[in-house]
Amino acid sequence: MQIYKITIRFLSYIGTPLHSDTIFGHLCWIYRYLYGKERLKEKILHHYETRPHLIVSCGFPAGYLPRPVLPPLSSSDLEAMVDKYFIKKGKHLLRGLDILKKVKKEKFIAKEDMEDIRQDVSEKAVTEILLCGRINNKGEEITHEQLTHVETTIPHNSISRLSGSVLKGGGFYHSAEMTFKYDIDIYVKVDPEIFDIQTIKTVFETLGKYGFGKDKSTGKGQFEVLDITQENLPQEGNAVMSLSYFVPDESLKDGYYNLFTKFGKLGGHYAITEIPFKNPLILMAPGSVFKVKKIKDYYGIGVRNIHAKTKIKHQTYLFPYFLGLSESKHVSNI
Repeated sequence: MQIYKITIRFLSYIGTPLHSDTIFGHLCWIYRYLYGKERLKEKILHHYETRPHLIVSCGFPAGYLPRPVLPPLSSSDLEAMVDKYFIKKGKHLLRGLDILKKVKKEKFIAKEDMEDIRQDVSEKAVTEILLCGRINNKGEEITHEQLTHVETTIPHNSISRLSGSVLKGGGFYHSAEMTFKYDIDIYVKVDPEIFDIQTIKTVFETLGKYGFGKDKSTGKGQFEVLDITQENLPQEGNAVMSLSYFVPDESLKDGYYNLFTKFGKLGGHYAITEIPFKNPLILMAPGSVFKVKKIKDYYGIGVRNIHAKTKIKHQTYLFPYFLGLSESKHVSNI
């Protein structure tokens, strides 16, 4: 399968997180509207539970990947790092610990930094390379790019469908809208015999005009496609880090992960059906790391029957970033 990286820039507020399964659903609807229902079934959905032709990652800040989920630093590793980067440079112990706490909360790692440590990944290596990007050679904290979206709370009033006016009581609510100060990278893995770069470009550009997520009818979620390039992510290692939400399969061994419960909703014209909500689904989050039994294009399983009345498909495959997981033992300090 061939990998492409699509870099986009949002032109408006967005109300829906850039989760891999949500992006996949949007792409399927746009593909259907452009090329028809039968071609969607033939090219994307046919045998999707056993042999997917399209796998999508989550959206990440341009040039970054999710931080791998790994066992915490041992007490000895933590003490050695504080001594090396702070105390020996004349800095106070508490200041060093404060900066390390900030490093621990970082959710992303630069793609080039991940490549530097990819052959022997551990929490020590990840923390150290993130720390070096936050301090200078004197152990002083420097200006650091904040890779967080800006969230705005918008107040709303509910309108009565009977009277056409604002409800007298209980109709006030809030919704959250996000804006990004950075561009977004999305990776797709496709069967090159079915998808070419022009098709991918057309689908993403159409989605950008159509809008992503909720409230797109009011202009939310619009973006422009800045670039589409063929990508060569690592294709070997004893473990994988997921770039998507997924359900694991038996080809994955020991690992470290975070869980996320998905309360999905139907899209396209299914969004106005009698039952627009999908069944709850427990997924493993991007950044989860698992050892693998063999090298594959993707991992995980396709989940069926997530909606009561439709035979929709839901992407629950692991989009792999291969790495070499350190064999050293870790002791939790929590």
